Amino acid sequence: MSDTIEWTKSSRGFGKATDQDDFYHGRNQPEKHHEMTETWYWGFYEPQSNLHGFIHIWTHPNLNLCTGGLFAHFGHKREHLAAELFDFRNFTPDTIFDAEGNIRLANGLSVTFEKPMERARITYENPDRAFRLDMVQTAVQPPIVRANDRHFEQTMRAVGSVTYEGRDYAFDNLSIRDRSWGERRPEEGHKIPPYTWMNGAFSEDFSFCISGMDDPALKPDWLGLYDIPRDKLMSDAWIYDHGKMLRLESLSKITERADDGLRPVRNVIDCVAEDGRQFRFVGEITASNPWHSWQNALCHCGLTRWTSPQFEGVTGWGETQEVQWNDYVVRRCKPV
Repeated sequence: MSDTIEWTKSSRGFGKATDQDDFYHGRNQPEKHHEMTETWYWGFYEPQSNLHGFIHIWTHPNLNLCTGGLFAHFGHKREHLAAELFDFRNFTPDTIFDAEGNIRLANGLSVTFEKPMERARITYENPDRAFRLDMVQTAVQPPIVRANDRHFEQTMRAVGSVTYEGRDYAFDNLSIRDRSWGERRPEEGHKIPPYTWMNGAFSEDFSFCISGMDDPALKPDWLGLYDIPRDKLMSDAWIYDHGKMLRLESLSKITERADDGLRPVRNVIDCVAEDGRQFRFVGEITASNPWHSWQNALCHCGLTRWTSPQFEGVTGWGETQEVQWNDYVVRRCKPV
């Protein structure tokens, strides 16, 4: 098994987005291997009810294949089909784009890029589940692009509502989207600890996205099972502060998990930005869903409430997505 996940890595600097990066790059990329992928992700949530929503579109352009859909749930779930709404299609053609590049999936999910890289309207309706989503996501920060110009995150304001079983759940909050293209994403297992992608926004002027593994010095639950060099713990990380994009000089984080040995419940991040400032972010996961994003991986997706001593009295919100593979799960998953 591989001990690296190359598609999560980032170089030191930043790349640059174009006004076409919302749209399908597809088979125009130099990578011609069948593992080359392209993805879109948007999230939505209503924190008072612990409603957490997750939209993911994943194509394999060189296979002409699309996997895509969404789920939405209240609180913590033990199985992804326990979500109040779960509707993904795994094997459909990637002919999901109209002449303007807008998206419509086989399950009816529609994404209209009203102003590319700035505003998108997303709608979906499922009468069988008495579920409806209608929202607009508008950029409040520029896209933060990896140095390879193949991936970005962007802080958006998500305004809209979910209707479920006759009740409306309106929301107006900050949510960080994700977009990638042109790189291979192998499906084999990895003999490594869990990899956690965490983001949060405290305001329209301050957000972060930090990904990596737990610090062995903090005695994570996998201590003694894996030997990961310190320079391999951080995969990709940035802080956006009032117009400045900052990389991190260092990162130390620890994840607490539920009694099942798998589900993340709390993240504590200590980091130093490239300008020398120290930050601590503490994330409490208030709603989560264990999604098998592909067969050899388990991704715990969760709405996360963030606090920080640097933002006393201010609550941030964001996402925790932790990927686990067979070797870790078989060692940590408690038997029934």
